[in-house]
Amino acid sequence: MKQIDMTPYQPYKKMGKSCELREIRDKKVVWPLIDQVDPENPNFRLRAITRNDLDAVAELWRASYPEVYGSVHEWILDPKEYEDRVAFAENWADHSSTRPHAVMVGEDIAAKKIVMSSIYTKWDRNLQVEASFIAIHPDARKGKIGASIWSNLASFYKWLEGSGAEYVTVFCETWHNITQYIWFKRLGWKIAGIFPGNFTRWAGGTNEYRGCTVHFYRLLNDGEKYSVTPEEWDLLPEVKELWDCMERINAQSSEEGL
Repeated sequence: MKQIDMTPYQPYKKMGKSCELREIRDKKVVWPLIDQVDPENPNFRLRAITRNDLDAVAELWRASYPEVYGSVHEWILDPKEYEDRVAFAENWADHSSTRPHAVMVGEDIAAKKIVMSSIYTKWDRNLQVEASFIAIHPDARKGKIGASIWSNLASFYKWLEGSGAEYVTVFCETWHNITQYIWFKRLGWKIAGIFPGNFTRWAGGTNEYRGCTVHFYRLLNDGEKYSVTPEEWDLLPEVKELWDCMERINAQSSEEGL
């Protein structure tokens, strides 16, 4: 970590009285390797992406989430874009700490088919991970394979605990309330807010629009211990009213599983 002499300076406001403090240090999120067969369904395997999967994964995204075409996330549709971004199983010793994205794939072993992909993005210095996207092939959303996919994804944050991340986020499209229901009502995540016009999204043909997203969060690995509490905040009355409303709503969040 580059050392900058900050001794002549002070924070604008003294914060951290309501939480624990710690020394600034090198911080790194390291992707945990995953390769497991569902004990309830030996036909479903969850594992890290390999280079042999690239065409199948990109095609799954084009079929499941074409709205990202033309956006900052467009790269997931193009197999050539993965090489310098994603941690590959073949190079895990190096890539698990150096690559900004991890991709989990779900494999239907009998059909020899990739039926699920999930992409995660990390910010090392913030010990933060975003569960950026999850795609499930339409043919695999129900039945035994579908049940295996959902049961494995329900506990993905436990996998992320092994990465050292302290703060995990996910966002859902405002036009897809099924995923909103899953993250909030079934998996126990808290609502962070709605971001109007957050991302450009493909509308078909040569047209696009600015889509809106609902954001959720979860703290891991004692992240809550180092987070300042509302007693230290200095909020406008309107913002405080919004926070109080969010707290009432988030109290309804429950981890019921899938």
